[in-house]
Amino acid sequence: MKIIIDPQDPCPKYRQLILQIQRYIISGTLKPGEKLTSVRKMASMLRLNPMTISRSYQNMEKEGWLTRKNGIGMIVAREGLNKRMEARFTHIEKTINTLIMNAKNTGYSKSEIMALVLQHWDTHE
Repeated sequence: MKIIIDPQDPCPKYRQLILQIQRYIISGTLKPGEKLTSVRKMASMLRLNPMTISRSYQNMEKEGWLTRKNGIGMIVAREGLNKRMEARFTHIEKTINTLIMNAKNTGYSKSEIMALVLQHWDTHE
């Protein structure tokens, strides 16, 4: 699992971490029951304040992505992954629908919008 925190990204660092861990869970790279890197080790690897890592993990625990196991640390939650993925999909689907409506209303073609999305996709990695 490779996490990259971009200091130039306007998205807060703790949120960048959350989004990347969620992607690893959804893609199956991180599996239910798998232990996450400890707060201290992750902070050291990413050169971030341990409180930033802790905040990310706590938020993910509240949202049901992670579970705290005494003596082990944070693990990927075993329950409810499909529900969380569905909520995440619904959110992005609404954004995409708005983009499509705005693009059509301003005269963009499908190929122009696809080209714009691809162009901007590469700048946000």
